Amino acid sequence: MNSMRWFIAIVLVAGWQLGCDSSSPSPAKQATTAAPTTAPATTQPDAVASNLTPAPSTQPATSELLINGQVYKFPVAKIRASKSSDHVVARLFTDDPKAALDDDYKGNRYDIQMSLDNVREPQQIYMASWQCKAMSHEYVNVPYGIFLEGMRYQLQPLDASARFLGTMLMVQVDLEGQFLLFDNADKTALPKTVFVKGTLLAPIEYKD
Repeated sequence: MNSMRWFIAIVLVAGWQLGCDSSSPSPAKQATTAAPTTAPATTQPDAVASNLTPAPSTQPATSELLINGQVYKFPVAKIRASKSSDHVVARLFTDDPKAALDDDYKGNRYDIQMSLDNVREPQQIYMASWQCKAMSHEYVNVPYGIFLEGMRYQLQPLDASARFLGTMLMVQVDLEGQFLLFDNADKTALPKTVFVKGTLLAPIEYKD
């Protein structure tokens, strides 16, 4: 009788152990199941970073602007970023050849000074934007603007904007808007309103 009881007890214990094995996975199986839940986190920052730096890393040999539907070629673009008082200032200009200093130079160039109000430091220029609305159609005697045929024509912003996108080393500048075209050979001529649009890729210089 006692031997029969021992036999039944052994069968019950073995059956309980088999039930635990089928319902509770081993530690190795649990680790395999949990791994996919952590994998997306390792790739997500790369995807976000790629969205923050869409600008190309290679600068073309020249830059172009579309002015009233006509393409004008310029030397390559550069940007100098600095801080003046409580404003960040970006100077977008062409890397002109030495011949640009000559009086008979007939090339095109630009030198546009932009006050960036939506960023606090020059190093944030890659997320900046610029908006300019002139108070009048009068000529402003400044050495800034877009210059065609040497100094013959000078374009000054009337209602223009720019958006910066890229990194701390290189940005893409999307420039567009209305500019006033002044003929420096005829000071009595009224300015013409022209539409300017262009995408410029420029390395950044920082100035204290």
